[in-house]
Amino acid sequence: MNVLTRVQQVRLAVKNVGRMREIATTMGQFGFNTLLDRIGLGRFASSKNLAVSLETPLPMRLRMLCEKLGPTFIKLGQILSGRPDLIPADIVDELKHLQDDVSPISILEIQPVIEQSLGRKLNECFSSFDTEPMATASIAQVHSARTLEGDDVVVKVIKPNVSKLITQDLEILELIANLIEKYIPEVKVFRPKAIVREFKRSLLAETDFEREYYNIKNYRENFSDSDFLYIPKPYLDLSTKEVLTMERIRGIKLSHLSEIKEMGLDTREILAKGMDAFYKSIMIDGLFHGDPHGGNIFILPDGRMALVDFGAVGYLSDSSKRAVISMFLALLAQDYDWLVQEYVQLSPASQGTRTSKTMDALSDEIYNLFSPYHGRPLRAIPSGKLLMDASSIALKHQVVLPADLIMVFRSIMTLEGLAREMDPDFDLVSGGARYAKEVLRTIYKPEYVLKEIAFTGRDTLNLLRHWPRQAAEITRQLECGDLKINMSINNIQTLANAQIKGFGILSQSIVAAAFLFVAGQVTTQIFLPQWALISVWSFAGIFAIWTGWKALRA
Repeated sequence: MNVLTRVQQVRLAVKNVGRMREIATTMGQFGFNTLLDRIGLGRFASSKNLAVSLETPLPMRLRMLCEKLGPTFIKLGQILSGRPDLIPADIVDELKHLQDDVSPISILEIQPVIEQSLGRKLNECFSSFDTEPMATASIAQVHSARTLEGDDVVVKVIKPNVSKLITQDLEILELIANLIEKYIPEVKVFRPKAIVREFKRSLLAETDFEREYYNIKNYRENFSDSDFLYIPKPYLDLSTKEVLTMERIRGIKLSHLSEIKEMGLDTREILAKGMDAFYKSIMIDGLFHGDPHGGNIFILPDGRMALVDFGAVGYLSDSSKRAVISMFLALLAQDYDWLVQEYVQLSPASQGTRTSKTMDALSDEIYNLFSPYHGRPLRAIPSGKLLMDASSIALKHQVVLPADLIMVFRSIMTLEGLAREMDPDFDLVSGGARYAKEVLRTIYKPEYVLKEIAFTGRDTLNLLRHWPRQAAEITRQLECGDLKINMSINNIQTLANAQIKGFGILSQSIVAAAFLFVAGQVTTQIFLPQWALISVWSFAGIFAIWTGWKALRA
């Protein structure tokens, strides 16, 4: 750790000392004193009285700690509960029980946030505004309202002072993650700093309602020609970073399946169309809903489907979209080597991730993961869970997938569970592979191929344009002796020693051969007394035997 980083950590600790004491004390109360002492934060705990018995299982104490520490830590636990690739299964299962049930705050506290953010009085924004919230969470609160034009809407508002608390907590979490990786090497395998970085990115995105507005807008544009999936209208003039206003959806949540069946709707048709919409979002649009649970999906009276809550969405690059297509086809073909190749191609190269030994070990473990399902009907294969488990195996071998691709797998797991409730024979793999093939046919249409050729030609032209100048610079550095090539070879000293030893043995062997040759010449061409001949051959023979023995030992 360099001096600058150390100074920055001290500055953050001093800046957030009050909240740091609160977090450290609470951690101590739930039995994490040993951890605090090992990372040097034990002195911040003002009390070490336990709130729970140390016999309480670790996952349960961790869940209770998150609930006690408030919004940031509740959200951290909720995000981690969807990342079985990062943390142990027993902790994942416990964090799924995190309770975000909090008491609503008064309209007297919410109204100033709305008015300050929108720059107008509440009655200048809405003709009516329900003072009792529809829903309350630790970070935001939702109210129903009506615009001045008479549209029914819902208004989501960040709670007062939550943004400041989140910023403070994130700084402390980054400090704790750095200290854990520095002082507790056995925990480094769980990549605490990477987890906090990803959590920070996710949390800041979910609490930025301006970003969510554009998520809704873009999603709505992507499905503007759909006669099945409906995306509510967001209101730009009534939305900011702290306030989001969108059309109110009136329908039945997909989690209330019995009510949907009572409407006389064909749930299998709804499922098929809904999954096609999901496949389109991940394979064509590259913008998909990251939290498609039953509470965020509504069935409208006319049988259409509507989505709400676009705080958690994923964005896929072209390479990630192609990888998703390939993964569905690999699952359909039960070609697990293909699957491994896709994982590795998407992972940034790091030391040890491209060796044949690593690849073989990764392939073997993933094959063992999937082999129990070999030959089973595709509807019996939990593809989402297997893809997530395969990601955990890949991570163990330092093959790290993009976070948004992990979000795809998590969404598949969620949708697969919902789908099986609607249709026990639902086959996600075949449906995904069918859609993937349709996308591939589109990709290889002449106009698309010509477009790709044009892009490739542009890149080649840029390369040719810059190459002469770069080549001239390399030549100049060669002439001046300034060109340096940095190479890293493991065990370079061992290799050098072996080469030196090898050259020594080679030179001794040459000398021994020369002695034998001279002895032969002396014997045949020069007359010497018998004692002299015996001496010459003895010396040459002993030297040759000694050289041979050293070579065998080496």
